[in-house]
Amino acid sequence: MQISIGDMPDLELALLRRSLGDIAGTVEHCHGCTRAMLIGERVYEYESGDVRCALCRDREARDPVSSHTVHTAASGNSIRMLDRRPVRRAA
Repeated sequence: MQISIGDMPDLELALLRRSLGDIAGTVEHCHGCTRAMLIGERVYEYESGDVRCALCRDREARDPVSSHTVHTAASGNSIRMLDRRPVRRAA
């Protein structure tokens, strides 16, 4: 079943637009093809500050200054559980 925008209540539509706007503002985009970078994708930064995806990097004549992996918005904010119990040896 498809739902058209006309079927959505005003509040629901406003919340959807707001959340999509928030997400779009935090996602990196390639300066070559304007594609949104995927989580886990390797991206390349140039002296000018431009960021390019791996596909556009091959079309670029100059070498990148650095590269990094795209992380989720929650990266660094999650809790890592460590098991600090002593190791039990078999008798």
